[in-house]
Amino acid sequence: MIDRKTYDVTASKDGRWWLVQVPELDTVGQARRVTEVEEVAREVIGLWLDAPPDTFDVAVSIEIPGEAREAWKEAKQREAVARQENAAAAALARRAVASLRADGLTFKDAGAVLGLTAQRVQQLAAGGETDAVHAAAAVGDVRSHRAATKVERRRSGV
Repeated sequence: MIDRKTYDVTASKDGRWWLVQVPELDTVGQARRVTEVEEVAREVIGLWLDAPPDTFDVAVSIEIPGEAREAWKEAKQREAVARQENAAAAALARRAVASLRADGLTFKDAGAVLGLTAQRVQQLAAGGETDAVHAAAAVGDVRSHRAATKVERRRSGV
């Protein structure tokens, strides 16, 4: 098998256009839409090398323009903090349930004390993947929520 060459490509907003740069070949192209960047990169590289566009790979990095970049960066940082805080809160909730259960309270009684359903107390007592489902949902992390839900379904045989 022959290894295919991969070209690094960067795309940055330049007015109404996206500037498509291929640093290794010291060449550029333009795309009207960000969804056209890979196609334009393949065309530019293919023309430069006189090679069909399906004979090499491209690794595209898209620079998020201006204020959006800073807002996105901050959003991702806050999400990470929220995930950490939620994990800590879940651990404390499990500890509270364990303490109440060690004191002899039933799931129903522990739920009444904590303002939870008996089922949720039982989930917290079990710990593990069930908490991952609730933690991911609480911070709006759709991918983690889906993954944790799949784990939970496999675990429960659904």
